[in-house]
Amino acid sequence: MAPPKDIQKLISLTQTTQTLLSHFQTSLTPSKDSNTSTDAPDLPNGPLTAIHAATTLLKSHTTTLSLLLLTPPLTPSALIAKIGDVTSGALSGMVAAASYTPPSNARDDLGQIMRGELRVQVKRLVGAWSDVLALVLAMSEARKNLSGKDNGPSEAEKKDVLERTGVVWDVCDELLRLCNGGVVELVLKKAQQLRAVLLDAVEELKEWGEDVADEEEEDKAEASGDEDEFGDEDDFFGAQNKIGKDDKELKVLLDRSVKKLKMVGIMYQAIGKRRLKTFPAVAPNSNPASAASSATSPTNGDTSTESPAQKLDRLMHILKTIPDTVDDLASTFYELEQEEADAELKKVCDEAKSAVALVEKSWVGTDDEFTAWSEKWIDALDAA
Repeated sequence: MAPPKDIQKLISLTQTTQTLLSHFQTSLTPSKDSNTSTDAPDLPNGPLTAIHAATTLLKSHTTTLSLLLLTPPLTPSALIAKIGDVTSGALSGMVAAASYTPPSNARDDLGQIMRGELRVQVKRLVGAWSDVLALVLAMSEARKNLSGKDNGPSEAEKKDVLERTGVVWDVCDELLRLCNGGVVELVLKKAQQLRAVLLDAVEELKEWGEDVADEEEEDKAEASGDEDEFGDEDDFFGAQNKIGKDDKELKVLLDRSVKKLKMVGIMYQAIGKRRLKTFPAVAPNSNPASAASSATSPTNGDTSTESPAQKLDRLMHILKTIPDTVDDLASTFYELEQEEADAELKKVCDEAKSAVALVEKSWVGTDDEFTAWSEKWIDALDAA
């Protein structure tokens, strides 16, 4: 059995380490002022390489630590050394790389989307490892006053060790997948979700436009002379925001809007297949600057240092904005505001065109099938 003094050292270390992990969690939560950066960490090969290496190391350390917990007797000195390896090495380096944001005037080869997801996953990993640390503390506390031989962990403790170790492994594997180019899968999923939201709004608009009161039913209601013109409160408010049979111009605008919005939905598919799937994700152990140097493109303003990741951020921002604008468009129709609806429709189309124009050329700046398709798509959208 380990001396009580050694057990107490282990308990004290786990407690102070828990405080450190709480600080790590806070640093991984970006503030409103996170666009500026100070005290940049030393990342000679880029943050992805640092996070990938730290994650691999952390997974190995966690495996060793779990074996130490499962093998009697509990050995405080070995556990203290292993916890130190994790917190001062793997975790601290990983958190520094994930929480770093380059200055606004610097080239950004990761982009906000990738960096945000890295922070989320590293924060999950810190939390998962904190759960392992809590188990170390609990097992140490249980043996602090133990007299006699340590017969090893109980069945419940063994189960907890295996479960919490498994969670750390799973989060490590997910983080490694992200480092190995998972940004493509990430943005594709986001684009598909945004397209689904857009198409749902289009379907609702279409159904709303078809919900015109039956003429025969209206004639019967007028002939009855019933003082209660509306059956209930829902009928009253529902009648106010339905297209009347005489609102021909609004109906034409609605039909035109539905056609154009369906074409915008097609645009999401094309960008997903021809641009998002072909995004040159920067993998660990590569040179981010050289991998992306040929993919910069001149746009409005000074974007001479714009990386593919930064362009991807701008593209995803536009794709996210479009469904919100479509919601505004729908609201103008529901309020029967024709001029406002016309203006919102133009805004949606302009946003969609800007998304296509942004990635008209490939990520390496050459013409391809999507370039030719985008020109035809814009012509078709204008003609719809």
